Amino acid sequence: MTVLQAVVPAIQRTPVWGGWRVWQRNRDAVLRAWKVEFGGVLVEPFILLFAMGFGLGPYIGNMGDLTYAEFIAGGVLASYAMFHATFDATYGAYLRMESHHIYEAMLFTPVEPRDIVLGEVMWGATRSVISASAVLVAATAFGLVLSPWAILAIPVAYLIGLTFASLAMVLTATATTIGAMNNFFTLFLMPMFYLSGTFFPLERLPIVAQELAWLLPLTPATSLVRGLMTGQITPWMFAWAAELFVFAVASLFLASFFMRRRLLK
Repeated sequence: MTVLQAVVPAIQRTPVWGGWRVWQRNRDAVLRAWKVEFGGVLVEPFILLFAMGFGLGPYIGNMGDLTYAEFIAGGVLASYAMFHATFDATYGAYLRMESHHIYEAMLFTPVEPRDIVLGEVMWGATRSVISASAVLVAATAFGLVLSPWAILAIPVAYLIGLTFASLAMVLTATATTIGAMNNFFTLFLMPMFYLSGTFFPLERLPIVAQELAWLLPLTPATSLVRGLMTGQITPWMFAWAAELFVFAVASLFLASFFMRRRLLK
């Protein structure tokens, strides 16, 4: 037996390899209907940035040194990355698990529950990159990108996707009905969307609310992306990225634990 023959099977037994196979399955499924999947993703950012930035913006005025359109562009990118990853890892993953029985079929292959979770999280992060790229293109077209550092918003969007897809998979692994997803969006995601500095500076909130907002993963995500797009670089960016990473890793382990218990019961 050669070294390669010994190494390849060992690699194929790792979660990354299994997760990659799950990612490939989701990619292939989406590419078969890519016109339906990506049409709105590419158009909506132009409409939102135009309506909010140039329609509402003149009535609000500047946010410090930034116009309102420049201010919200980073928050919109981070929020799109959050929503697209979360939607796919909740409704999409739940339907694949309960309605289409895809997870059950996967378990007849060498893929394990942890591989399924990792693959879904990786795919959610991919969806984040696609949506974030669309927002970045729209923001560039409208002249809202003020720094070449903005290109780093794409890998940051992947990190945001990993974070929120991991959180979403915890819910998917424990949800008894698809209705639980509605509560997650209504009671957690939407309030976070409004209170994480997307549309107004956190400094306008009461001190207690500001401190609570920084405990939400979208707040460091928004601040990180906005800083890159406007050129407002600060050492705090490393802390914000670290916070997202901690959320992602902790949620990934929890999701893997609950998914294994659910699928192998």
